[in-house]
Amino acid sequence: MSRIVEIPLSLRSPSPDRLVYAVPRWFRACMAAILAFLVAGLVLGGKPPGALAWVMLALAAVGALYEERWVFDAGAGRIVQRVGLRLAYRSMVIPFDAIEGFRIIPVVAGTIPGSQDEAAENVAALAGTATVDSRGRRARHKKPFLDLVVECLDGTRYLIDHRPARCAAQLRDVANQLAAHCDRPLEEG
Repeated sequence: MSRIVEIPLSLRSPSPDRLVYAVPRWFRACMAAILAFLVAGLVLGGKPPGALAWVMLALAAVGALYEERWVFDAGAGRIVQRVGLRLAYRSMVIPFDAIEGFRIIPVVAGTIPGSQDEAAENVAALAGTATVDSRGRRARHKKPFLDLVVECLDGTRYLIDHRPARCAAQLRDVANQLAAHCDRPLEEG
């Protein structure tokens, strides 16, 4: 069975009072290179592009221009989220004063909400493992994920990241760094 390619957000610190959690730079560079190769191939080919070529060009252009960025700015006391294309994006600002804390929430597709099965799967997801049956196999229909959210004092939650549970250690490391940077608690569950 093939896996979907995941491009996880990466955390970097451009200055001591700023953390940036964003699409990695290598992804945008790769997509720009693919776009350049496609354009060069079309120009050198001399024939007008077909429908598939236009689709591939559009996908490469969207990949090169796509931006998903969370900036945690302790100096300004705010979080700024930008998502969309570099030319047209949506931006949101959350002041540190409005943040209650950060939370890692298990989400297991294929379980019944409120059931004992869901509770067991949630515990396993937070541990970065999977529950197994009596034969040592994981149920194929259950897909464990972890969501990293920022919770505001008014009860609003904003999804920062959504990763497979097998990446629990990496997500927990990012969550700890963000919570410490914003001087807010991190909870799980």
